[in-house]
Amino acid sequence: PFSSRRGHRPCRLRQGCGQRLGRSAMLHIDRTPLRHLLAAALCAAACVAAAPEGACLDLDNIAGKSVHLLQAAGRAHRRVRADGAARPQRFAEPRSLDSARAMAAATLAKMTPEERNGLLRGQHFNMLRGGPTPGYYTGTTEAVSRLGVPALKMQDAGNGFRPTDPGEAGSTTCWPSLLALASTWDEALVGEVAGAIGGEFRGKGANVILGPSVELHRTAFGGRNAEYIAGEDPHLGQRFAAAYVRGAQEGAGVATVVKHWVLNQQETKRTKADFRAGARTLWEWYYPPFEAAVEAGVASVMCAYNYVGGTQACENSAIIELDLKGEMKFEGFVMSDWYAIQSDHAASEGTDMNMPGADGYFSKSVINRLPPGRLDEMARRVLVGMGRASAFTEPDENTTCRAGCNCTELLYDTVATNEENLALTRQLAVDGAVLLKNNAPGGGNGSAPLLPLRHGQRLAVVGSACDARPVELGWSWDWTAADYYVIGGSGRVLSNRTTSIVAGLRKTGMFLRASLTDDVEAAVRAMHGADAVVVCGGATATESVDRTSLALDQDEFISAVLARAASLEVPTAVVALAPGAVVLPWRDNATALLMLFLSGEATGDAAADILMGVASPSGRLPITLPASENDAIRPCPARAACEYFEELHGGWHVYDQTEVAYPFGHGLSYTSFRYSVARDWRAGVSDDDAVLLDVQVTNVGDREGADVAQLYLSFPPDESRRPKWLLRGFGKSPVLAPGQSHNVSFALRRRDLSVWNTVVHAWTVAEGSFGAFVGTSSRSARLCGGFDSSGGNFSGHASTPMVPCSGNLITAREW
Repeated sequence: PFSSRRGHRPCRLRQGCGQRLGRSAMLHIDRTPLRHLLAAALCAAACVAAAPEGACLDLDNIAGKSVHLLQAAGRAHRRVRADGAARPQRFAEPRSLDSARAMAAATLAKMTPEERNGLLRGQHFNMLRGGPTPGYYTGTTEAVSRLGVPALKMQDAGNGFRPTDPGEAGSTTCWPSLLALASTWDEALVGEVAGAIGGEFRGKGANVILGPSVELHRTAFGGRNAEYIAGEDPHLGQRFAAAYVRGAQEGAGVATVVKHWVLNQQETKRTKADFRAGARTLWEWYYPPFEAAVEAGVASVMCAYNYVGGTQACENSAIIELDLKGEMKFEGFVMSDWYAIQSDHAASEGTDMNMPGADGYFSKSVINRLPPGRLDEMARRVLVGMGRASAFTEPDENTTCRAGCNCTELLYDTVATNEENLALTRQLAVDGAVLLKNNAPGGGNGSAPLLPLRHGQRLAVVGSACDARPVELGWSWDWTAADYYVIGGSGRVLSNRTTSIVAGLRKTGMFLRASLTDDVEAAVRAMHGADAVVVCGGATATESVDRTSLALDQDEFISAVLARAASLEVPTAVVALAPGAVVLPWRDNATALLMLFLSGEATGDAAADILMGVASPSGRLPITLPASENDAIRPCPARAACEYFEELHGGWHVYDQTEVAYPFGHGLSYTSFRYSVARDWRAGVSDDDAVLLDVQVTNVGDREGADVAQLYLSFPPDESRRPKWLLRGFGKSPVLAPGQSHNVSFALRRRDLSVWNTVVHAWTVAEGSFGAFVGTSSRSARLCGGFDSSGGNFSGHASTPMVPCSGNLITAREW
């Protein structure tokens, strides 16, 4: 028997099922000639389903929801605000690893083999629909109710709860992309945002976030680069991966799943491509964000679609069993990406959970053939991962549901966002905005930079991208559709509150004359008599395909407008909305340039805040903007083996021998900062603070603002395989008033000073002299010095004091 939700009689699988489900279906269908046929089809589907013991199937809910999916798109949804949707308070301390192990062992001892098996694969995913059965989540496992083990209720993605129903848009926050989050260079903000996102997942009844994505960018053309919080640097990635995991799991009690393990840097032939990288490249470049997430207690790691070294990632025991579970000591569970598993070998090679579970590769017969103890290990890993994240703790009766029984209201009707989160998403979009250029009109001569704009100025706003329409979630929707605010694919979160650039500027009360097409002559007419021009451009990206060009969609229009504006002697500010790296061939002709990586529903408001000086820009590039797209690595074609020929020179180091448009770490402010040494090099007391340095950042301008001090190290000469400079620390100041100072402390770990020794398969501290500079980007040095390493010991006496650098800029030749 299937048992219905509380308040209904149990419904048995016999003739009464058809009668009851038919009546329920017809209650939802008005004037539909096929209502009897539809009711019969629904009955047949329900009655042939095989439900495990204890499963809950609400037939009224199934019928109503199925018909709901066929109704007109304009149907108004009843919205219920989740009491738990406010920024979550820490409701349950995360379990220690020992505590999680003990809980898992006690629970596992009471579970039957069938119950253990039920933890290991997804249920209720409709292959024909391309999504979960109504009332279920993108990923759902069976609960073990008698032991208090709830179902895993998983939803995409790391940048917010993804709506999958036409009526859901706007019920969760459309946050800026994880790349925009990375451009804040602010660990504390990453953790705060992750906690807020986790709160919305809880408000929707989910207990697992299918994110964050922590892969590094290898190719600037990557279709999912906007989803990757690591940007182009492993140090940036490991800091942000750990902050996100802790923020979501400790702040909201929602498990996180870092993805995609591993070398998943392109969409081209993503299920067939075979990527190959050496051990040092893996451990020193691509593994660190994952390893940091493991150290932070991440519940799960998702294995990727691609092949690694000739073996499919989910069936690759070398990267799963030896590296992830062995060297990194990961004790959570490895789940597959959706339909990533390609044979029944995955379970024996280290993958613990099959998603969405409909392919038969984790069938009972497959599991029964596993080596003794493997089933128990797989189930234990699920229990440890979820328990350590406190994701089995139910914080609020209002946000607790049993998938398939009573989750419909939470999934489809509950509004999980709130005013606090909407304010936070605007702050995030502001803090992630990167001011690339800000010259004075007319070439300077002592005049002020163009930005911020001033009230009373006459402003022309030109270009279709200034008023770009967001994707709408309708009945015949394309899951890969993207716009200038969100990425397409499984990471897409849509909103009915998205503000365009022109909408944000109109709220400021500025006098605007707008031409919101890409007609150059219409733009020129709008520019006549203007004191300044804002011209917009954008680019889109989506899962499943890589980008074919790094140009903005309006590239030719922007170039023409800048030329005409110069003849009219009108200064121009270009606002670029991008999913990753873009080329800006006309940049020298723009007076000012503002970059926003896909920034969600608050894009227009955030851009207006920066343009009008409500906030001073403090974002920094987590990637490089190349001078030409020919300088970037292209995705590997077809099914040929893809060698990572650049080895340790990946990410932003691809451009080390090349002049770039704007380097990694670059970003301007409306004020100026001076760097000085607060406390010079000195030895620490533990492996986590082997070498210490404190730098004072002082606001010497006339406006308030925040700065990001960045520490780069040069390894001893015998480490010539490494790039000349490596990011090894950064710190963001609070907003400083003019004349105010803040000390940024850099604590270098022994690991930061080590290399992966392929002979002993372990980290070894490099011996010799380290060079160092603290600067405002990877190519802008303010303070220079260094220290020595001898036998793994560091002495403040064996160091070169940090002093103002003789030259401020580091050119490509110096690399």
